[in-house]
Amino acid sequence: MLDLHMHSNCSDGTDTPIELLKKCEQRRFEYVSITDHDNCNAYNDVTNWAEAFSGKIITGIELQAYFKGLSIEVLGYSFDIAKMQSFIKNLYLPFDVVNNEELKRLYGVCKNIGMTFDNGVIEKYQKSDIYYAAEYLHNEIRKSEYNKRFIPDNESQERESVFFKRHISNPNSPFYIDESDLIPSAEKVIDIIHSAGGLAFIAHVFQYEEDALDVLNGLSSFIDGVECFYPSFENEQMEFLSRFCNEKNLFISGGSDYHGTKRPEISLGSKVPKEYVDEWYNHRRLT
Repeated sequence: MLDLHMHSNCSDGTDTPIELLKKCEQRRFEYVSITDHDNCNAYNDVTNWAEAFSGKIITGIELQAYFKGLSIEVLGYSFDIAKMQSFIKNLYLPFDVVNNEELKRLYGVCKNIGMTFDNGVIEKYQKSDIYYAAEYLHNEIRKSEYNKRFIPDNESQERESVFFKRHISNPNSPFYIDESDLIPSAEKVIDIIHSAGGLAFIAHVFQYEEDALDVLNGLSSFIDGVECFYPSFENEQMEFLSRFCNEKNLFISGGSDYHGTKRPEISLGSKVPKEYVDEWYNHRRLT
């Protein structure tokens, strides 16, 4: 058993890195990777990691990127931590800058559509404990039954992650906000992963729904692998992705996208066969 897609409290998870590793040790995982959003701070202090987990730890990160107007994620593995931290600092704007600008843009779009909000909703975000601005505003949208009429599907009404993929980052949705001036292109993100000696994998590609194959085919010549095993994927989808990787000579990965108590429906552990990870565990890019 293994899990190569987990989030700690260094981004939007609720467990500390040590707590995550101890849970993985209890489940006797053989491979793990903590893949926090846009940072690898979980790896800053690894002093007690050997005591917490006896398996193999792969350095990991999940980086936001833009591809043909879509906001996607790219997983990076097996990179040099110091190099990655340096590259991230130079490539990404500070999290607060991007997050606050996203909040203002999304709020403006929602108001133009006709939604209503409590007074001071923008200012109140600074005092909230919600990590992402989009998640915060989605919660505010759901407070009003009147607002729900503007969101066409129930899943997007109920789950911010679906609302983000289907609407906020979908150029064909009235809720779309262009953040290409705030977030780097997928090609640049893949390049920094490679420059740090790491491997780049497309994350949860079928979450991009009708755009999934465009993302997969468009980036197949740049990436090293694909996250083929993911909790929301059907068996047919996982089989398709595995065949795709075999045909394109790409590596295969998988993970739970665990976030702790923030997403209690997700359990640690992935269906990805261990031998797929064995194939690339010792692979390093020359830098």
